[in-house]
Amino acid sequence: MKTSAYKKGYQVEHFCRELLKKRYNALVIRSARSLGPADIVAIMPDRREIWLIQVKQAEAPNDLAKLRMIFKNLKALEGEYTVKPKAFMKVRGRYEFIDI
Repeated sequence: MKTSAYKKGYQVEHFCRELLKKRYNALVIRSARSLGPADIVAIMPDRREIWLIQVKQAEAPNDLAKLRMIFKNLKALEGEYTVKPKAFMKVRGRYEFIDI
């Protein structure tokens, strides 16, 4: 039985998630059927880093410039950000973002 492209991709994502958890003690968030720049967001409290990861089952090109061109939208997100914890809940019957 032939494995679908979606299933193969899912398997590589699963392997990536498990490796991140084991190696970096990461909190991993998967974006199912992602149409955005990242398939996985890994938060590593010990390193104080957040990785945005695009998972591909294909072999990486030898030319790093080509790889950067392919993922230019993802690369554009690189930089320092302020992290603010919030809750999204009803306040007097209306949904609001609440600082935690």
